Amino acid sequence: MADSRDGARVRRGRRALLVLLAALPASLTVGQPNAEAIVGGGPTDVGSHPWMVGVASRSVYGGARSGQFCGGTLVEPTKVVTAAHCLYDESTGRLTVRPDLKVLVGRTDLSSSAGEEVPVSDVWVDPDYDFDSNRWDVAVLTLARPQTDRQLLPLVWQGDQRPYTAGKNATVFGWGDTTGRGDYPTVLRQVTVPVVPDATCAKDYPGGGDGKFTADTMVCAGNQTYGGKDACQGDSGGPLVADGQLVGVVSWGTGCAQAGRPGVYTRLEAMADAIRSQL
Repeated sequence: MADSRDGARVRRGRRALLVLLAALPASLTVGQPNAEAIVGGGPTDVGSHPWMVGVASRSVYGGARSGQFCGGTLVEPTKVVTAAHCLYDESTGRLTVRPDLKVLVGRTDLSSSAGEEVPVSDVWVDPDYDFDSNRWDVAVLTLARPQTDRQLLPLVWQGDQRPYTAGKNATVFGWGDTTGRGDYPTVLRQVTVPVVPDATCAKDYPGGGDGKFTADTMVCAGNQTYGGKDACQGDSGGPLVADGQLVGVVSWGTGCAQAGRPGVYTRLEAMADAIRSQL
C-alpha cells in the first residue's frame, strides 16, 4: 500500500504510513531551510497561520526538530485535528500513543524554542479508521492547556461538497521533506495544489501496491500532468485548507510530487459530525 506521509513519511511506496518520522533516526541532522517548501512550495510562518501546529515526541524523534513527526490543526482552544495513522506504530499496525506526546504551538522554526510544547491529555481516533486502507484517517488530540489567545481554523461542515470541486485550489502546510529524498527543513512550508477529480484519482490509485482511493473518505490534490507540488514525509496530519476552512488532512500517497500520483487527503466533510462530537 502506498506510504502514509508521516514523520519520515513513508508516504508512497510501501504503505507509507504517514508516520512517520518513525523511520527517521533520532540523530537526524537538519540543514538550513531550503528555498522550497513541502515539495514545490515556499516558506511561511505560524504568525500568519496560528492554527498550524506540530505533533511531537522527543523521546522517539529526538530534539533537533523539536521531536516533530506530524502536523495538526487547532480547531478549538483545546482540540487539534490530525491523522489517525500518526498515532499508530507502522511495524505493528497498532495504536501507540507516545508517553511524551506534545503539540508544538506557535513555533515556525522547529530548531527554536518559540511558542509552547503543550502536553496531550486525551486522544480520540475515529472508530472506523482502518490502518490497512487508511480510510477514516482522522484523530483529535485534547490539549492539557487551552490556547485561548490563538486563532482557530473552522472545520468544514458535514456534506459540504463545495471545497472538493475539481480544479479548486487548496493549500497544504507542513515541515516535511522538501524533495522526496529526505531533506527535512526546520521552518514551516506551504504549497497550493488543485483538487483532482475523484474519477481521475481512482484510476491513479486502483488498489494493489500503490493503495486504493475511495472517494467517500478521501480526496486527492496535486498537478496531475506535471507533478512538482505535494505534501511529503513528515507532513502527515497537516491541514489541507480551502475556502478558509479545514477540508482535509495529509494522509498518504505514492512518492512525492509525481505526475499521476497526487497526494491523498482525508475527506473531512465525510466525518465532520463525528469530529465535532469530540469538540
